[in-house]
Amino acid sequence: MNLQQCRYVQVVAEMGSFSQAAKKLYVTQPNLSSSIKDLEIELGVQLFVRSNTGTRLTEDGFDFLKYAKRIIGELDLLEERYHSQFKKSFTVASHHYDFLSLPLASIAQQFQDSHQEFQLIETTTKKILESVASFESDLGIIYLDEDNKHILERSLSNQDLTFTSLGDFPTQIFLRKGHPLANKKAIREEDLEGYSQVRFRQEKSGLNFDEDPLEVHDKQNIMYSNDRGTVMNLLCASNAYASGLGIINSFIKEQIILIPLKDSPRHTLGYVSHKSKKPSDISSAFIDKVRESLAEYGQNGGSHGI
Repeated sequence: MNLQQCRYVQVVAEMGSFSQAAKKLYVTQPNLSSSIKDLEIELGVQLFVRSNTGTRLTEDGFDFLKYAKRIIGELDLLEERYHSQFKKSFTVASHHYDFLSLPLASIAQQFQDSHQEFQLIETTTKKILESVASFESDLGIIYLDEDNKHILERSLSNQDLTFTSLGDFPTQIFLRKGHPLANKKAIREEDLEGYSQVRFRQEKSGLNFDEDPLEVHDKQNIMYSNDRGTVMNLLCASNAYASGLGIINSFIKEQIILIPLKDSPRHTLGYVSHKSKKPSDISSAFIDKVRESLAEYGQNGGSHGI
């Protein structure tokens, strides 16, 4: 099987005719038919039903084309990558941090002449590491603490990744402004007993890749989400709480308050990069903007965040 055969299948399926497909591909119909027949023999399946009224995909043909289109699409993107007018992309994979939006917006403006696509992907710890390791993302943003440090450091090492600190931050408790605990200057863990907790969903990998600093208590009701907006909406609609670190600098600060957790251990926020990839100008500029945001809202332990 080769890429040319994949393109042949795609065009025949689009044209519904071997003769019309041959014209579009600038090949002879016998050569086209022979190439696809060889592919069917190699795969052990029939890809097309041929008749006097035209040609259509079989069920196996639809399944083959679905995967073939992915390969063709990736190759097309690779070819475009080296056209003279091509503009680059910049991608950050991160835990669910509100404060990254402004740095990304600033970078998008600063590098608009050389880059066209700017992505901030909020996802799970495991996927952040995989994304940076496979070069799908330029950077990853995560945090380390005593509970996850050894596991994450081992995962970083196994995938040739490095972690660079952006500062140490205490745990903050996130509550709606009308919450019964909202007037406290500091919250103890025992104050949270009886309240539901909102947490970000992680893969069940058997490893402690939790994004949320606080543990789940016995018999505690938990509401899970993989979306930051949903987490905030759940907090606003209930007396549940969430825990986190970082900075809130968007409109949600009008609805949510953050209260320090008393005697909280500190967590190290940082960025993940690939050891074999030299830092690009845009990656360095983005990290500089992130450091500015952290400094503006309280460096080495900002009082707002998730």
